[in-house]
Amino acid sequence: MSRHSNGSPRIALAGRSLAEALRVFALGDGGEGLRRAPSPRSAVADDELLAVVDQQTVTAEPAWKGVLVYEPAAMLLDTLRFDVSHEEWRPFAQHRDDVAQSVLRIGAIRGGVLVALAVAERPEGRLSRLRVLVSPAFRQKGLGHLVVHRAVRALLRDGLLPYARLATTELAPRALARAAGFVSLKRTSVPLGLSPA
Repeated sequence: MSRHSNGSPRIALAGRSLAEALRVFALGDGGEGLRRAPSPRSAVADDELLAVVDQQTVTAEPAWKGVLVYEPAAMLLDTLRFDVSHEEWRPFAQHRDDVAQSVLRIGAIRGGVLVALAVAERPEGRLSRLRVLVSPAFRQKGLGHLVVHRAVRALLRDGLLPYARLATTELAPRALARAAGFVSLKRTSVPLGLSPA
């Protein structure tokens, strides 16, 4: 494994399975984090991709295009909720009132309303699922990338490995994930966290 000039190990995720990616990611703590890191709650469906990002694949932070807010209040969340479809809002609904379900919420405000939101779910071992939602009127302006980037940096700083589940037919979310540095992983049937590395 090569090392960068700052002494941190280079983590190459491309082409790895989730089990392999977690093993590489957990090298710094003797594998203790790996043994406590189960697979995501439900199996990856045939039309989904699993993607992760780490310190080596995350891209540079995009230029600011809005005011960032950490842990936006429920009233502010409602300004985004009423601007998107019920189907788009459904995965975020539990995070609106139940802060215990999430470890981090970062939003972007334009004109006094919330127009982008990244939510990191409560971790499963070392894994924390990241979701993002952007108001239709503000898509393709870099706001999704901005909130995702800030959320990824915060999760990595806390020793977590952010991941996303993306439908293969949803091109815009996949493009956003690639722009932020997420790397698609191979499917794996090996259960994680059952034996030491």
